[in-house]
Amino acid sequence: MAGFIYNGKSTKDIILSTELILATFQSVDSVDGMTRDDVAGNSTIAHSIVNEYGTIYDNLKIEYGLIKKDKTPFTEAEQQIVEAWLTSPKLSQDIQIYDCEGNITDIYCGKFTETEWKPMSGGFAGLSFTFSCNSAYGKKKFSQTYSINGSKINVTINNLTDELEEYVYPVLNIYQTSNTNATITIKNKTDNNNSMSFLTRRNNHMVIDCKNCIPYDQTTSGIIAYKDLGWQDVGNIYWLRLLPGENQIEIDCSATVSVKVEFDYTCKRVGGWI
Repeated sequence: MAGFIYNGKSTKDIILSTELILATFQSVDSVDGMTRDDVAGNSTIAHSIVNEYGTIYDNLKIEYGLIKKDKTPFTEAEQQIVEAWLTSPKLSQDIQIYDCEGNITDIYCGKFTETEWKPMSGGFAGLSFTFSCNSAYGKKKFSQTYSINGSKINVTINNLTDELEEYVYPVLNIYQTSNTNATITIKNKTDNNNSMSFLTRRNNHMVIDCKNCIPYDQTTSGIIAYKDLGWQDVGNIYWLRLLPGENQIEIDCSATVSVKVEFDYTCKRVGGWI
């Protein structure tokens, strides 16, 4: 049955008596899409056409509910367990929706901001909830590892985002095992042949967060100084970015190195929790 994974636990096993399933206590006759506002200047006598700067989305709110699969009432102890699970996180985190076959279909990031329990004889029939997302849409994840053995490889990374006028900035997980120091160059041929190059060290687990412009060493959990990557002109750094659709990527390194590419991309499929 459809449910979700949140805060490290699942509706399948959050309580011992039975799994929980997604449900609603109201009829569903429409599915929320999005609302966005124009960001623009003011018109004047001399300039009747306003300057447009873009749009701002209103964040999505998911209103749905949970019941027990065996349709028995929630006991007071079970209600407390579920309430603690959903409402303890203070900051947004991922909720993964899975279908009746157990496949992850949609991912949203946010937190539960409202719960309402439905009383019945012997306890509670279920609860309605509001999950407030930190964006207007859900997302999906891409993760792929590429191996380089002292030579150049060319790969295609398909960025399936539904946000067709924005770049996606990946996180690169680098692990080099052969040379004391080696330079790796990653070029996006689709993005005007722009490339980033940096030094790697043997058996050093590096992470390059291209979205937040942060390189760090996962072994010591320390931020890596730009000079240790061989970067001198900090005003001229290209952080790898992906265009919507297929990106032709060239990875060149004289050492044996694995490169794991991870990123989230926007999915504009509405009603993923139904």
